[in-house]
Amino acid sequence: VVIFINNAIYGMTGGQMAPTTLLGQVTATTPYGRDAKLNGFPMKLTELLAQLDGTCYVTRQSVHTPANVRKAKAAIRKAFENALAGKGLSFVEMVSTCNSGWKMSPVDANKWMEENLVPFYPLGDIKG
Repeated sequence: VVIFINNAIYGMTGGQMAPTTLLGQVTATTPYGRDAKLNGFPMKLTELLAQLDGTCYVTRQSVHTPANVRKAKAAIRKAFENALAGKGLSFVEMVSTCNSGWKMSPVDANKWMEENLVPFYPLGDIKG
């Protein structure tokens, strides 16, 4: 089971660009925003892993609302049940905020995530 937290930034190390940083998103290492020509495009790891043999469950969830918390808990439970049953790799991506790295209040970070991250990284099961 892999649980991958995607907040589009390396927030714990100073707010650098991550592989999932959105185009135009400002970080400590992309002060003018991520540029595809210079930095490449954001990676959609969940979609990539869903294509691999041996993955049995691939999903993207979040925890920014009570309903999403319930879905995220169910996804994590399903991932570990699959592991215990020997079905293969389960990959659970959690789209998350980083209000300190994004320099926003928690409320503003949730809003930014809903308006920017979720459209690019849509929530839901991709495989399994």
